[in-house]
Amino acid sequence: MRRFSFDIICKFSFEIDIKCFIPSFPESKLIDSFDLASKLSVQRAMSLLRLIWKLKRLLNIGSEKKLKEAIRVVDNVVSWR
Repeated sequence: MRRFSFDIICKFSFEIDIKCFIPSFPESKLIDSFDLASKLSVQRAMSLLRLIWKLKRLLNIGSEKKLKEAIRVVDNVVSWR
Protein backbone atom coordinates (compact mmCIF):
# COMPACT_ATOMS: atom_id res chain seq x y z
CA MET A 1 0.00 0.00 0.00
CA ARG A 2 2.86 2.35 0.85
CA ARG A 3 4.43 1.93 -2.58
CA PHE A 4 1.13 2.37 -4.38
CA SER A 5 0.42 5.60 -2.48
CA PHE A 6 3.88 6.92 -3.21
CA ASP A 7 3.55 6.04 -6.90
CA ILE A 8 0.22 7.89 -7.16
CA ILE A 9 1.65 10.96 -5.41
CA CYS A 10 4.61 11.03 -7.80
CA LYS A 11 2.39 10.66 -10.86
CA PHE A 12 0.02 13.47 -9.93
CA SER A 13 2.30 15.86 -8.08
CA PHE A 14 5.55 15.56 -9.99
CA GLU A 15 4.45 13.91 -13.26
CA ILE A 16 6.98 11.13 -12.65
CA ASP A 17 6.12 7.47 -13.19
CA ILE A 18 8.55 5.55 -11.02
CA LYS A 19 6.53 2.31 -11.06
CA CYS A 20 7.44 1.55 -7.46
CA PHE A 21 4.21 -0.40 -6.90
CA ILE A 22 5.74 -3.33 -8.75
CA PRO A 23 6.63 -5.98 -6.10
CA SER A 24 10.14 -6.46 -7.50
CA PHE A 25 10.93 -2.75 -7.13
CA PRO A 26 13.64 -2.39 -4.47
CA GLU A 27 13.34 -0.11 -1.45
CA SER A 28 14.75 3.28 -2.25
CA LYS A 29 16.14 6.23 -0.37
CA LEU A 30 13.56 8.41 -2.13
CA ILE A 31 10.62 6.47 -0.69
CA ASP A 32 12.16 6.41 2.79
CA SER A 33 12.94 10.14 2.66
CA PHE A 34 9.44 10.97 1.45
CA ASP A 35 7.90 8.93 4.27
CA LEU A 36 10.16 10.53 6.88
CA ALA A 37 9.42 14.05 5.62
CA SER A 38 5.69 13.33 5.72
CA LYS A 39 5.88 11.93 9.25
CA LEU A 40 7.98 14.80 10.59
CA SER A 41 5.74 17.39 8.94
CA VAL A 42 2.68 15.91 10.64
CA GLN A 43 4.49 15.85 13.98
CA ARG A 44 5.42 19.49 13.51
CA ALA A 45 1.83 20.44 12.71
CA MET A 46 0.56 18.64 15.80
CA SER A 47 3.16 20.19 18.10
CA LEU A 48 1.63 22.17 20.94
CA LEU A 49 4.51 24.61 21.07
CA ARG A 50 5.47 26.11 17.72
CA LEU A 51 8.40 27.75 19.42
CA ILE A 52 10.11 24.38 19.96
CA TRP A 53 10.16 23.29 16.33
CA LYS A 54 11.03 26.80 15.18
CA LEU A 55 13.99 26.85 17.55
CA LYS A 56 15.06 23.39 16.37
CA ARG A 57 14.79 24.60 12.78
CA LEU A 58 16.84 27.71 13.55
CA LEU A 59 19.55 25.63 15.22
CA ASN A 60 19.28 22.85 12.62
CA ILE A 61 19.00 20.08 15.22
CA GLY A 62 16.88 16.99 15.93
CA SER A 63 13.81 16.31 13.85
CA GLU A 64 14.16 19.59 11.94
CA LYS A 65 17.63 18.57 10.74
CA LYS A 66 16.24 15.19 9.65
CA LEU A 67 13.33 16.91 7.90
CA LYS A 68 15.67 19.22 6.01
CA GLU A 69 17.81 16.26 4.88
CA ALA A 70 14.77 14.22 3.80
CA ILE A 71 13.38 17.15 1.82
CA ARG A 72 16.76 17.63 0.15
CA VAL A 73 16.76 14.00 -1.06
CA VAL A 74 13.23 14.27 -2.45
CA ASP A 75 13.96 17.65 -4.05
CA ASN A 76 17.13 16.36 -5.73
CA VAL A 77 15.26 13.47 -7.33
CA VAL A 78 12.27 15.55 -8.41
CA SER A 79 14.47 18.34 -9.80
CA TRP A 80 16.62 15.82 -11.64
CA ARG A 81 13.71 14.42 -13.63
